[in-house]
Formats: sequence, C-alpha cells, structure tokens
Amino acid sequence: MAHKLKILIIDPFHSGSHAYWSSSMKREWSARADVEITLLTLPGRHWKWRMQGSSAEFALICSTISTAPDAIICTDMLDVSSFRGLLRADWREIPLIQYFHENQITYPWSPDDPDMKNGRDRTYGMMNILSAMASDALWFNSEFHRKRFLAAIPDFLHPFPDGIRAYNEHHFDRKSAVLPLGIHAAGTADLNRPCKEAPTILWNHRWEFDKAPDYFRNVLLDFKKHKMPFSLILTGEQFDSIPPQLLLIQEEFHQEILHQGYAESREEYEALLDRSDFVIHSPKQENFGISVLEAMSKGVIPLLGEGTAYDDWCEASFITSNPTTIRERFVNYAANPVPYRNLAKQIAKRFDWDKVIPLYNEATNEIVNS
Repeated sequence: MAHKLKILIIDPFHSGSHAYWSSSMKREWSARADVEITLLTLPGRHWKWRMQGSSAEFALICSTISTAPDAIICTDMLDVSSFRGLLRADWREIPLIQYFHENQITYPWSPDDPDMKNGRDRTYGMMNILSAMASDALWFNSEFHRKRFLAAIPDFLHPFPDGIRAYNEHHFDRKSAVLPLGIHAAGTADLNRPCKEAPTILWNHRWEFDKAPDYFRNVLLDFKKHKMPFSLILTGEQFDSIPPQLLLIQEEFHQEILHQGYAESREEYEALLDRSDFVIHSPKQENFGISVLEAMSKGVIPLLGEGTAYDDWCEASFITSNPTTIRERFVNYAANPVPYRNLAKQIAKRFDWDKVIPLYNEATNEIVNS
C-alpha cells in the first residue's frame, strides 16, 4: 500500500491571503490527492509579534504531536531559523518549505508606521533572509515575487558592516520555485452581459497603504473630470481605522456608490462580483493578485497598473499606467465587453485549483523523496 503523504502547514498570521491559502490548501489538496494535512494557525493580528514570537509557540505545539509529518510548509511570517532550533530533536531533519506570500525587504512600509520612524524597519527583512536560509525549499506565489526578493537581498545586506559572506554565498535561487495560489474559476458567470450606461467599477482589496487606494481615487477623479459615467461597488476589507482615501471617495462619489462595505459571506461577495464590470487596480506592491483573479473569474474586466505580478500572468491589453489609455480602454471595452469578459475568464481558469494542486503535489513529493 502506498504511503499517504503527511503534511503540516503552519500559518502564524491566519488572515487575508495567508488564511485563504492555508485553509484552501488543506481543503483542496486533501480533496485531490492522497495526502493528510494538518493545519496549525494563530490569529491574524500583531504581525510583528507573530514574526518574532510564533516560532516558540509552534515548536511547543509540535512537541505534543505523536506522528511526525513528511514535510512542514510554513508561510513567510514564521521565523524558520528559531523554529528549527526550538523544534524537537527528532523533527529537525523533516523537510521544511517556506511559502512567500510577501516579504519584508520589498514591502512598502507605510510612512505612519512607528518602526519606520524609529529606524527599525530592517529587523523583519533580516528575519525573512535567515528563514530562507534555514528552509530546505522556498516557494513564491509568482515569478515576479521570486525575482524581486532574490534581487533585493544583496542591496539589503550591503549597509551591514561585516560578516555577510554567508548570506551572499547562499544559493537562494537553487532552492526556490513558483507555486501560485489557486481559485475556484469554474463557477458560473454571465459572460454575455452588457455594461450599463454607467459601468460598475469594483474595489475588492484591503483599504490599506500598499493597495494604493490613492491611485484608485485619482482614476475616479480623472474619469469624473472627463465626464465619464460610472458606478461603484466598494467591498474591500478595512480594519480599526477608516482610511482617509475611503472617506474622500465616500464624500466625492457618494452618488456613484451602489454598495459600500465588506462582504461577510462568500455568497454575498460573489453576488457583488456578478454585478461588476471593471476592476481597476495599481497597488504599490502586488506579488500575486487573488482579488483581481477572483473578479476576472466572474467576467469582470481588469484595468491594471504596470510593475507588479500582474505583468507575469495578465494580458498586455489589460495592463497600463497611462491615464489616457485607461480612459480609452474603459470606454472601448464597455462598448463591447463580451470578448474582454471571456478573455478575463480564460486567464483566471489557468489558476483553478484543479490545475494548481498537482503542482504542489509534485513539488512536495520531489522534496520529500530527494
């Protein structure tokens, strides 16, 4: 009888795209392959403490597990070097894979973050580098992200006074690979639906600095300046404080807003996607783009900025940072949306879980059996 692969997934910051990935991996992988997956998580809050302190908590939890896994997969929020050192002795040779949703070297820090003001913004990038060195394999959610992280390491290390040869000589690239996130792209969508006179623009991203709500607002102001009618569905998640850009959008475009508020259920969220015509997004950093792909799977037409992971997997006809081109495409695509809805859907289908899970299965087996 073939051995059932046992995998332990560790997610120290179980929120947003991290929670989506880890929970989906447990569910979708188990449904498609002969694997047994255990998921360990901590709530998605206090991200700096999660990076600094969660390794001890997870090492303690692992000490109580009776059967050793064949592989451990953790996210970029775990300090792998300290976790491996604290891990029970009989588990230290288990292959350990780190999955990078993001990284703290290239992440655009908000100017309001107190660590940036106090000059402590290098701590967490250094944790990512040490974790990458302590891992047996590095998986990235896009080739854009993989290249960007590896290219940033030498510049990040350069200011340190000495003792950096071990870092510079480490073969990060040799143990790195790209394993994308998956989505359910096979769902129903009316790809033949026309656009209304005022096409509906969707915002389904976090209302935070790195997602560039300021860019989104500037596009809307430009559309209004050129007397281009549109309506809005604003369903991005927001946290403790209301972002200034959201308040401005609510004030300046209150007549255009059809919906504002986070969709608490999957059914409500998909219904909002079905009502949307365009998703406009040009974040300060984007290493994959799950929200855009979810919208595209419903036939929502993307208008995306350049210089992110969108360049990896999206068609050039959907990517531009030129305001005039954005306006022209918005008008032209709205007049004849069906081919663009179908193209968006076809792109999204490349990332259906049925296509993505075999990649994880093959990559994990290769590491376990090497």
